[in-house]
Amino acid sequence: MYRKKTIEHVAIIMDGNGRWAANRGLKRSAGHRAGVENCIYIIRNLDKLDYRIKNITLYVFSTENWKRPIKEVSSLLKLIEDYYIDFKNAANDENFKVNHLGSRKNLSKNLKKIITDVVDITKENNGTSLNLAFNYGGRAEIIDAINKSKSTKMTNKMLSKNLYISDLPDPGLIIRTGGEMRLSNFLMWQSAYTELYFTKTLWPNFKIKYLNKILFNYLSRIRRYGK
Repeated sequence: MYRKKTIEHVAIIMDGNGRWAANRGLKRSAGHRAGVENCIYIIRNLDKLDYRIKNITLYVFSTENWKRPIKEVSSLLKLIEDYYIDFKNAANDENFKVNHLGSRKNLSKNLKKIITDVVDITKENNGTSLNLAFNYGGRAEIIDAINKSKSTKMTNKMLSKNLYISDLPDPGLIIRTGGEMRLSNFLMWQSAYTELYFTKTLWPNFKIKYLNKILFNYLSRIRRYGK
């Protein structure tokens, strides 16, 4: 029986929703909606890949996103509230375990409850772990990890132990859609030796076949880890 090669952790910066909407003469909110719908599409079609992904992390909402216009932030948060239910349903259908990767500061009681419910309901699933980086910032995660530690002397192992998801392996690959070539404060500690892949494809247009080709490219790379 053919067994798919397992990739431990792939992370995606889902960029380009606003430009996707602008290209179609639509409001930015329409782009965000299309972006969330594409998230659902991707996770529901992971079984079509030639590879098995053990952990997949999606950059949903960064700590810097709070600086956007209030109306856009409110619309985006409402959209996320609505679609967390879809994430839960998709996760249960596909046997995925949903994890919240980020801070709960500045979140409404209702949104905190939704996140807790989705995490609790899917915690017994034993398929791919789906980590939603929501209200997430790499620098904030490092600072929170340091403040959480009671030791006066920090080590790599101790800091890693106090990250938002302590047992999450470092990503082997980070993909960024939309054409920008930067990490934008995403998994700063964990990405020390991560392979990067940038594509001009806007996130709402990103298909499962594109992900498959990128994973093939990733596995063909020689990783030396500084040696």
